[in-house]
Amino acid sequence: MSFSELLSYRWRERFFRYAPLFVWLGVIAWLSSDSGAMSETSRFVRPILRFLFPEASEETILTLHGLVRKSAHVFVYSVLAFLAARAFFVTSLAAIRSHWAAAAIGMVFITASLDELNQSFSGGTRTGSLWDVALDTVSGAFAIGLIYLLLKRRFMKKLLGQI
Repeated sequence: MSFSELLSYRWRERFFRYAPLFVWLGVIAWLSSDSGAMSETSRFVRPILRFLFPEASEETILTLHGLVRKSAHVFVYSVLAFLAARAFFVTSLAAIRSHWAAAAIGMVFITASLDELNQSFSGGTRTGSLWDVALDTVSGAFAIGLIYLLLKRRFMKKLLGQI
């Protein structure tokens, strides 16, 4: 393999390893905007909840809507943790590769903090919350913990790109 082929291969490998992570960070940034406000998500969440629970009171629907939104936090930041772990697990930077789990959790924490900081400046449609930062970070750490426990399994090594 020539030097240019090797360089091209490494560039493609890095692109396919980091591109999903950056796309997901963009999704989080979009959700952090007014587009992710409760008033916006109620356009599609509330009709689904009304369909599933037609006899539920308005208070119950509001509570369920809040639970759906918090569940979305768990999902979104667990995916972020997985994508960060996938990128950091085989990165060419030895310091990050040797501490991939801590780096992934750190990325989740920083992203969650910036997300809530952004929401606190949204002009009243969103509010930043330290509880959401904690929920997001714990969700990401839990996902990293699962990855760490499953790391001995062949399918997880393949997902992370080690095989």
